[in-house]
Amino acid sequence: WQAGVPGVLPLPDLVQSAVIVDIAPVSYPSSVLDNTCTALSLLDVGSIKTRAQASSLLSNQLPIEAERNFILSNLVQQKGGGWRWRCNLNVISQHTTDIRLYPDNTPACHNPTLFLYGGRSDYLTEDRIEETRAVFTSAEFQVVPDAGHIVHLDQPEPFYQAVSSFLRRYGG
Repeated sequence: WQAGVPGVLPLPDLVQSAVIVDIAPVSYPSSVLDNTCTALSLLDVGSIKTRAQASSLLSNQLPIEAERNFILSNLVQQKGGGWRWRCNLNVISQHTTDIRLYPDNTPACHNPTLFLYGGRSDYLTEDRIEETRAVFTSAEFQVVPDAGHIVHLDQPEPFYQAVSSFLRRYGG
C-alpha cells in the first residue's frame, strides 16, 4: 500500500480512478508484517521438498491458510531442484517500517476510488473507513462478506463483479 498509492495520489491527471483492496491509508501495527517476515526468514527453503511441506511448517506462525498459501506463491522451485523466494525477503524484512507506515503529508485524492474489502478481514474497519474518507474524498466502499484479507482468492466472482462494475463506470 504505502509503496504504491501515495506515489500516484499527487498525479490525478495520470490516474483516472483506482481500486484499492482491503487496506486503508493508515499506519498499521508492526506485529503482522514483522511476524510474517520472521516466519518466512526462519523457513529453511533448502530443505523443503514441496510447497505443501512449507505450508505445514508455517501453519502455526501463519494460521490463515488462504493467506499462507498466497504468501507461499512467492516460493518458487529452481530448475536444478530446491526452492527460493521470488521476492527479495531480506529487503522486505529490512523495510517493514517503511511498508506499514502511512505518510502524514499525503495529499487528498479526489478521483473515484473503490475500496473493496473482506468482511472477515480487520485491515479496513469501520473506524478506518472514516479516516479513509478524509484522504479519498470520492471513495466508494464495498464489502465482500465471506472474504478475508486476500479478497480475490477467497471470493473471486464477487471480487471480479465489483471491480468490473466500478471500472465500467469510471474507466480503466
